[in-house]
Amino acid sequence: MLDLISQLIWRMCMIVTIAFLITRLNLFRQMIYQHLSWKGKIVMIFVFGLFGVIGNYTGIAIHPDVSKIQSGDVAHNLESFKAIADTRNIGVIIGGLFGGPAVGLGAGIIAGGHRFLLGGFINTATFILTILGGLTAGWINRKITIKERMQPSLILLISVLILFLQIILIPVFTKSHNVALLLIQFTGLPIIIVNGIGIWICALIFNSVVREEEKVKAIQTQKALFIANKTLPFFRRGFNVDSCEKVAQILCTYTKADSVAITDLTDVLTLVGEGKEYGHLLRYADQDAVKEVLQKGEINTLKSISLKNSNCPLKAVIIVPLVVGEIPIGTFKLYYKKPFKINEAELELAEGLLMLFSTQLEIGDAERHKELLQNAKIKALQAQIHPHFLFNSINVISALCKRDPLYARSLLLHLSTFLRNNTSAASQTLIPIEKEMETLKAYFILVQARFPERFTIKTTVDPSVNMALIPPFTIQPLVENAIVHGFSQRRKQETIEITIDIKEESFLRLLINDNGRGIPSKRLKFIGSETILSNKGAGIAIQNIRERLSLVFGSEAFFSIDSQVNSGTNITIIVPLQYERKEESSDKSFLG
Repeated sequence: MLDLISQLIWRMCMIVTIAFLITRLNLFRQMIYQHLSWKGKIVMIFVFGLFGVIGNYTGIAIHPDVSKIQSGDVAHNLESFKAIADTRNIGVIIGGLFGGPAVGLGAGIIAGGHRFLLGGFINTATFILTILGGLTAGWINRKITIKERMQPSLILLISVLILFLQIILIPVFTKSHNVALLLIQFTGLPIIIVNGIGIWICALIFNSVVREEEKVKAIQTQKALFIANKTLPFFRRGFNVDSCEKVAQILCTYTKADSVAITDLTDVLTLVGEGKEYGHLLRYADQDAVKEVLQKGEINTLKSISLKNSNCPLKAVIIVPLVVGEIPIGTFKLYYKKPFKINEAELELAEGLLMLFSTQLEIGDAERHKELLQNAKIKALQAQIHPHFLFNSINVISALCKRDPLYARSLLLHLSTFLRNNTSAASQTLIPIEKEMETLKAYFILVQARFPERFTIKTTVDPSVNMALIPPFTIQPLVENAIVHGFSQRRKQETIEITIDIKEESFLRLLINDNGRGIPSKRLKFIGSETILSNKGAGIAIQNIRERLSLVFGSEAFFSIDSQVNSGTNITIIVPLQYERKEESSDKSFLG
């Protein structure tokens, strides 16, 4: 038995080596993080099926006898009463556990079918059980999370259970039950041990590769956030030569690029770094790639820039679109003297900067647009995109990048949603309740990241009012006011309740209640009617909301604040019920 184990281990090493090579495939990353397309599944079926075929060919032929079992080399066609001790199940089970039922089933059919064609008295049993093993592993894939899938110890336990069931079921699907029992007594334990160890090592390899990739992504995300923090003051001033030059200098300092250029739709606005004197030649060398980037809105790379009759040191470039509201307005280009500098890490950084810069440009565009709004009260409220909140959110996300990159990525998406909704609402007088609640959700999730488990929001929204219209920034600033001003740090359970429903058929009612410290009566009579200065702001949010409601709905709008010290604050808003001209959507309530 020990000799059999040692021979199987040698063959298992070959399979593990192939598993390491699989981690180099882009499809492997898709298989780990998201559902594969059918094309990707077919490729992975053949890859893991090939695992099994190799496991069959490198197996050890077993010659069972009533009294003894001898081992030898595998033959292409086995005689009756011969079997193979092999490692085919490594590929099949790994394929199912990481690729899902389709990959497990497909790999099982290929590996099991090949084993069936090799012959032997248990060929039918191995064919059936190989397929069942792949399906079982695929079914388990649907029942466990990505995080659990990356735990080698759990994968080892699951694989051993599947292998054990396959071994003990062999006599059930074999006509020669006694011989099959004798066979599994000799080969069962070695096959379970070696295949289990092989699957465990494969899981370790997959886990290490994923961890390394996540670490690189976390580092690049942190760098992207750091750069975005540096460039934010300049892009907020607008997309012009002066701001672009400052941004290009920051990019040239904090990235591995040897030169950085920023362009609009037609011209180069700035070029910083080495090779500045060749700027006019570089413009023509990559103009076709720039056009493609502007048309598709996607990053493009050129690893061979040819400048005839030139000594320009720049040989490769990453071209990244700059987008405002999904409309390209220009590009920034990272030039490199050595093409090998363009790697996965640099592309990850470029992807992160694409989103952050586009958001910054949207902020700047929104701020310039707000200056053109005729209504001064709407402009005053929409100008309240607090830079402190943005900086605090970026710092929180940056701190989480190494500790929990997936959570950091989720927070970054919510920050993008919050900023995008703020800027898109700049030109709108009315927006649906659904959109306002989406902004509130993004804001509150970012607040929770800073103050875990401190605040709770409970929402009750009548599904029929999701598309009812209210002025933008009606609910979120009130919740922000409650969080910033309404609670004492000593209070443990701080709750905000939001109720939105229909009052008397033709009116929309919004109730925002909190259990905070309340507002003194002397201060309460001034809130909403004039600006109240404090160390936490100018206190104009409630005043602007009240005046905008009056401006949009006239005397039909109702706004009231009821508050008692140490008992909380209740805000009631009643406005005429109006709907957007499209089908109502279902309730998207969240939290609580």
